Amino acid sequence: MAVDVEFLRSLCLAPGPSGFEGPVQDVARRHVQDVVQAEADPLGNLWADLNPTATPHIIAVGHADQIGLIATWVDDHGYVYFDKIGGVDPQLLPGRSIVIATAQGPVAGVIGRRPTHIIPEAERGKAPELNEQFIDIGAGTRDEALQRVGIGDSITFAPQFIELSPGRFATLALDNRVGVYVAFQALKHYAANGGASRFTAISTVHEETTFMGARAQSHRLQPDVAIVVDGDFASDTPAADARKLGGEVNLGAGPVLLRGTSSNEKLLKYAAEVAKAEGIAVQIKACGGETQTDADELMAAGRVAMLCLGVPTRYMHSPCEVADGNDVEAAARLVAALAQRLDGDFEPGLFLPAS
Repeated sequence: MAVDVEFLRSLCLAPGPSGFEGPVQDVARRHVQDVVQAEADPLGNLWADLNPTATPHIIAVGHADQIGLIATWVDDHGYVYFDKIGGVDPQLLPGRSIVIATAQGPVAGVIGRRPTHIIPEAERGKAPELNEQFIDIGAGTRDEALQRVGIGDSITFAPQFIELSPGRFATLALDNRVGVYVAFQALKHYAANGGASRFTAISTVHEETTFMGARAQSHRLQPDVAIVVDGDFASDTPAADARKLGGEVNLGAGPVLLRGTSSNEKLLKYAAEVAKAEGIAVQIKACGGETQTDADELMAAGRVAMLCLGVPTRYMHSPCEVADGNDVEAAARLVAALAQRLDGDFEPGLFLPAS
């Protein structure tokens, strides 16, 4: 089954840094509205609950937010200064096209950069500190700029969605719109196949900053099984080393099962068996510590069997990340198939560790 390119494109092109995820949540809400009406909380989390009174309760989680910037100050000449939202590398910014989300609509800008010719030789090859960088929106004065841009407006890289080769896409925010895609697409697959368990697709917020969205959901929900889906570092580029990343992760080779501290061992083996039965290729990666994903917060609730599922992604936290659509859709099909199998197999204690 092919990836739903329009859904993936719409998710990735919707601006949504931490704290400003609303446009992303609107895309996810519309995607499942023919199946179930999604709900939200004041923090910004969105969830769609299928068969809400059934058991067991299975949740699939992806975070909606992306890295970004926030406008902090405008100088007398109309240049906009900013701070980061999430893990933004200052070296990526000079010369970049960006978009500021304002009350009047999107405002285009460019992050200023001195020409190499006038940079002292000792400073060449180094990015200015974040508080020294600025955005040019074409304004000539502070007042002119403030008529178009407000302090606290969010900023994202200029949107683009490129098919590099058939089924392989380069775009911003694949971390973690792939997770939102998987959770909400899996719900649709599960519903279409007559799934009988309670299945909740969740798009969390604030993962790139505080994990607050997942923390709130961990208090609200007490699921039996949680599947957290996030982009995972692909090792198949000259810039990556599989020995330092927990193992080989290749684009186009299927979703990634994270084995170790991040996943319940019995559930991971169960998922691998389901994948084999469904003809879905998977990759195994080791994780010996924190996942730095929503899984860490959800596991702390204490009763859930956790599975961490990755989608191979190149160049994460950059203006243009790369993923394979087949991996994305395969992850959604695996989540739906896993839930379908649990309809008949689940019983209390199924995923308790062996004594």
